[in-house]
Amino acid sequence: MKLTIFGATGRTGMRVVEQALVAGHDVVAFVRNPAKLTVRHRRLRVVQGDLTDAVAIEDVIRGADAVLATLTPHLARGSEDMPVAAGTRHIVAAMRTHGVRRLVFSWGPSILIPRGPLTRALSRASYALLRLGPEPREVGEAIRGSDLDWTTVVVTMPHDKPRTGRVKVRAATAGAGDRVRWRISRADLATFMLAQADDLRYARQELRISN
Repeated sequence: MKLTIFGATGRTGMRVVEQALVAGHDVVAFVRNPAKLTVRHRRLRVVQGDLTDAVAIEDVIRGADAVLATLTPHLARGSEDMPVAAGTRHIVAAMRTHGVRRLVFSWGPSILIPRGPLTRALSRASYALLRLGPEPREVGEAIRGSDLDWTTVVVTMPHDKPRTGRVKVRAATAGAGDRVRWRISRADLATFMLAQADDLRYARQELRISN
């Protein structure tokens, strides 16, 4: 597969890149600072760019079979400084432009998407009370409001221990699945995300996962 990966220099994103290359995929990594990505491979193309650059994002998504992102919105930023929210909207728009359907997006537990009017109101109130910025909510709404085959993967406490090969999955949108816990290996998270790239079993679902 041809994969475009955002957040490739992060501790999870780098594992996604490494595992994708080992699995034989062609990878385009969109990064702000290429020096942070130490992986080198003939099937890896590293593109420097910023999440606010819609043209650059459209270029790296063109021709992809799937897009994987490990991006973390900033909780305390104001409405005028939301690069991850802007980048997410650009990613969604570029995917629609080029007919790329599959989006797998990993984030933290603070970004679960409110579904009804009451939960949306409570979410906004809690952000205001805790003086947290609106970026996490906007990222979630950009993804869930799209017509893409998206899957969001929520984790609470990722760590750097070796891969276990065991992942518990609970679908937040359906309220069904395993009883998940707090911790998960970043290596297992990367493996799970890659598996979703060509598997639509969890399309248009919010997942919580753990070891």
